Amino acid sequence: MMFFRVLTVLSLLFHVPVLSAESPRNVGFYYGHESPIGPLFAYDWLVLQPDQATDARLSLLSRGGTAPLAYVAVDEIAKSHALFPQVDPAWIVGRNKAWGSVILDIRKPEVRRFLVDKRVVPALMRGFEGVFLDTLDSHLMVEAGKVDALSFAQAQADLIADIRDRYPEAVMIINRGFHLPVRALDQVDALAFESYFEGFDPESGRYRPVPEEHREWLDARIAEWSARYPEKPVIAIDYTATPQLAQETAHRLRDRGLLPVVSNQALDRLGPTSPETIRRQVLVLHDLPPQQADQSQAHSRLGVVLEYLGFVPVYRSALEPPLSEPVLDRYHGVVVWWEAGTAHSRLCQWLGNSVQDQLPLVLMGLMPAAPACQRLVSGQRMRVPEGMLQVSALQETVGRFEGSRLPARVPLAMPPAMDTYEPWILIEDKNARSYSPVFIRPEGGVALSPFLFEPGPDNAAYWLFDPVRFMADALKPESHPGVDATTEAGRRIITAHIDGDGAVSRANLPGTPQAIKVILDKIIRHYPIPHTVSVIEAEVSERGVYPAESREALETTRQIFREPNVEVASHTFSHPFFWRMMEGGEAPTAEQAAYGYAMEVPGYEPDLKREIPGSVAFVNELTPDDKAVRVFLWSGDARPGKTALRMVRELGLVNVNGGNTRPLKYDSTLAAVWPDARLVGDELQVHAPVLNENVYTDLWTGPFYGYRNARESFDLLDAPYRLKPSGIYYHFYSGTYPESIKALHEVYQHALDKPNSPLYLSEYATRVQARYYSVTTRDDDGVYRWKGVYTPATVTLPDSLYPDMKNSTGVAGFIRHGQRHYVHLTGPGAALAVSEVAPQGVYLESANARLTRWEREQVSGATSRVTVSANGHVPVEFRFGGAESCRVVSDHPATRLSPVAFRLSGKAVSNVVVECS
Repeated sequence: MMFFRVLTVLSLLFHVPVLSAESPRNVGFYYGHESPIGPLFAYDWLVLQPDQATDARLSLLSRGGTAPLAYVAVDEIAKSHALFPQVDPAWIVGRNKAWGSVILDIRKPEVRRFLVDKRVVPALMRGFEGVFLDTLDSHLMVEAGKVDALSFAQAQADLIADIRDRYPEAVMIINRGFHLPVRALDQVDALAFESYFEGFDPESGRYRPVPEEHREWLDARIAEWSARYPEKPVIAIDYTATPQLAQETAHRLRDRGLLPVVSNQALDRLGPTSPETIRRQVLVLHDLPPQQADQSQAHSRLGVVLEYLGFVPVYRSALEPPLSEPVLDRYHGVVVWWEAGTAHSRLCQWLGNSVQDQLPLVLMGLMPAAPACQRLVSGQRMRVPEGMLQVSALQETVGRFEGSRLPARVPLAMPPAMDTYEPWILIEDKNARSYSPVFIRPEGGVALSPFLFEPGPDNAAYWLFDPVRFMADALKPESHPGVDATTEAGRRIITAHIDGDGAVSRANLPGTPQAIKVILDKIIRHYPIPHTVSVIEAEVSERGVYPAESREALETTRQIFREPNVEVASHTFSHPFFWRMMEGGEAPTAEQAAYGYAMEVPGYEPDLKREIPGSVAFVNELTPDDKAVRVFLWSGDARPGKTALRMVRELGLVNVNGGNTRPLKYDSTLAAVWPDARLVGDELQVHAPVLNENVYTDLWTGPFYGYRNARESFDLLDAPYRLKPSGIYYHFYSGTYPESIKALHEVYQHALDKPNSPLYLSEYATRVQARYYSVTTRDDDGVYRWKGVYTPATVTLPDSLYPDMKNSTGVAGFIRHGQRHYVHLTGPGAALAVSEVAPQGVYLESANARLTRWEREQVSGATSRVTVSANGHVPVEFRFGGAESCRVVSDHPATRLSPVAFRLSGKAVSNVVVECS
C-alpha cells in the first residue's frame, strides 16, 4: 500500500550508493497474477502479493535466480484481507479511508506476533526469500502515532529484529522507514521510497510529476542512508500512466544511482529493466473451454509455428473474462483463432481498446458475427461474395505450400480489399467487388476460414499457404534470437525413449522371451546412444496384474537400469488413460473409455499420489546406487492437469509425453505438428518430440512394421523448417514381432545416419523448459543474454544475421540450416552480439555434444588457436568452420575425419586445443 506524499523540503547533497557485485541490478514489484512467468525472470528481486503468487511461481522463480519477496504491510491491514477477521478490535488505532484499511497499534506485542506468525512466517515457509515491509509510517496518520512516534518506531525495530533472528538469510526491504532507529536500519538489506520523479495521487486518481522541491527532502534522506550503508541498494518506486514514460523515468532514476521500479498505481504492470527485456511471449486466444486449450487449433496447429519463430505461446480461452492487467509490458503480440464461431463482443471490445494499434494482432479462423469483432478485421462492412468467384493467389506460397485447391465458394462474410492490406488471396465476385480473406496489414494480419486448409481424408488438413511466412509477416518478430530445442552444437538432437507398456509380453521369437528382454538385447545394447527407459509398476511388480511374469521382468528391468546409456523413468503405477478425471475434470465418452480407465488392478481406483510419487518410489528401488528416476512419462491420453504436473515438478523430475506430432506425406504434414510444450498456469507439460509406434501401426493392430514411417516424419520435421528433434519413441511391445523389431532398426539407422547430437530425454526437456522458463535481455550495446531456470544451449537467428564472434562471450559458432542460423552457446553466462557480416576466423561449425567452453586467440598471421570442452554421450566430434585446415595440438587422442573435423576418444573432453589456419 504505497501512495504519493507531500514531502518536507530540506536541501542536502545527494550521494549515489556504491553497490556491490552481489547487489540486484533489477528489482520488480508485481502485484498481479496474469503475467506469464517468463518475463519475471528479468528481475533479481521481485516483490509479490502472497495471495497472487502460486507456490509453483515461487519455486520456479527461485530456481531461475529471481528472489521472490512477500509484500507485508506493517502498520496497516486492508479490510478485504483474508486475515482481517483475526484482527482484534483492540489493536486498531485508526483508519486509512483512501485504501480501505485499518491502522494497527504495533506497540502491542500481540500485534507484532500476529504479523510475524500470520504473515511473515507463512510466506517464507511457502518459498518467499524475503519480505518487503510497507506502511511503516501509517501510524503518523493517527493521533496516537503522532504523540508517541518514538514508541511506534522502537516497536517496528523489534519486529525487524525478530524477523532477522528467525530468518538471518531473508532479504528485507523497507519502504521509507527513515524514522527507524539505527539498530533496525542495520538489519535490513535495502531502502525503498516512492514518487521521486513521477507519482500517483489516490485522492484525485491522477498521475502527476513530482515537484522539484519535494525531491530535496528525499535527497537528504538518501544521502544519509548512502553515507551509512554505501553497499545497500536504494530503490525508487515511481508511477506513470504509460509504459513509454516509465522507460524514460527508469533511465532518469538509474542516472541518479537508484534502482528503478516504475509501474502503474496498481503495480500490475511490469517495470522496465536494464538490460532491456525482450518480449517474446505471444498471447494466443482460442474459443474452446479453458480445459480444452490443448485441443484447440490455436495450440495444436499454430503453437509450433510460433515456437519456430522464437516466440513463447501463452494460451487463454476467449470464454474467460478478458484480461484486466496491461499487456503491452509482457506480450509481443496477440493471436486469436476462432473455431467454434461463438460471438465474442466483450473480448473483441477488449482487443479493440487494449491491443489493436498497440501490439501486432492476428485474427484467424471463423469470423464471429459480432460487430465489434468484424471491426477488428476491417474498417468497412463485411459481405458474403455473390455468384461465381474469381479466386487469385497473390503471394508465392498460396496454393504451393501443402494444399493447392483454393475454395471456389465462400458462404461466409469476407472483408473487402483495402489499400492498406497486402492481400495474399484475392476474391472477385459477380458484382466486381474485391475481397481478401488472407492479408497482412501494418498492425498484424488476418487469415479466415475456409482459406486456411485444404481438407483431406480422415480429418487430414493441408495448409493453403506457408503459416511460418504469414506469422512472421504479421507478428514481425524482428531479429532477436529465438530459443531452440531441436539442435545441439549445430547438429540435430536425437532422443530415444521407451514407455513401459508390454514389458512382459512374449515375443514371437525362438524361446518366446519377454519383450523387455528383446528390447534390451537387440536395441538398447546395440545402439550406444542415450535411452530413457520406463516401466509400469502394476505390470512388472509381484503385486501387480502379472505376478507369474514379475520375477523375470524385474530382473531384466534391473539389467536395463544398470546399462551405461540408460536413464531411468516411471510410466505410472496403473497406466491411467484419462488424467483429467483424477483432478475432477471431464469424463471420457463411452467410446473413449471402451478400453477402461487404467490397467485393471483389483480393488484399485487411479489416484495421483499412487500413480506419481508412489510409482517413482517403486522404480527407484530397482535402480543401482548411482541412478534414480529422472523422468516421468505420461500414459493414456497424456493430458495431465495442474496438480499432476506439480507433483512431478516437486519430485525434481521432468515430465514428457503427449502431443500429436506425426506428419506424413499421405496425411497432415505441418498441421500434424504440435508445439514442444504447453503451459498450465506456471506448470509446463513437455510433449513427446514425435509420436510412438502405436499410431503408426493403427493402434497396434498392424501392420507391425508401420513404425518405419517415422523416418518420413523425421524428414518432414527437418525441412523446409527444422521443427523437432529426431525423437525415437516406442513401447516394449515393439519387441514382440520380427517386423516391428526390424522397423525399430530402420528408424534408428535413419536417424543415426545423419549428423546428430544424442541427448537423454531429460536433457531435451530442459531445452524446452529453457524456452518457457527464461527471459531474453539485450543491453545498450545490443548484446543478448538469458536468465531463468534453464538457459538455452542453442539460439536461432535469421540467416541475414551472424554471431559476432569477436564481441560475444560463451559463443562457439554457428551453422546454417534452412533459413536460420543455429548459434552454439556454452553455458549460462553466454552473451551474444550479432552482426550482418559473416565472422572472420575459425569457429565451431558443429559438434555432437554439449559445449562447456570455447576460447579463441590469434597465434600468428592466419593461425588461430581455440580451446574447447564438451560433454557428450558418444565419442566427441568437432567440425570447424572459417578455416582450411586444423590440427589437435593438446594431448587428446584424435582421429582426423577431414581437414577440419576430428573424433576424440572420450565422451567428455576438457580443454582440447586446436590450431586452425
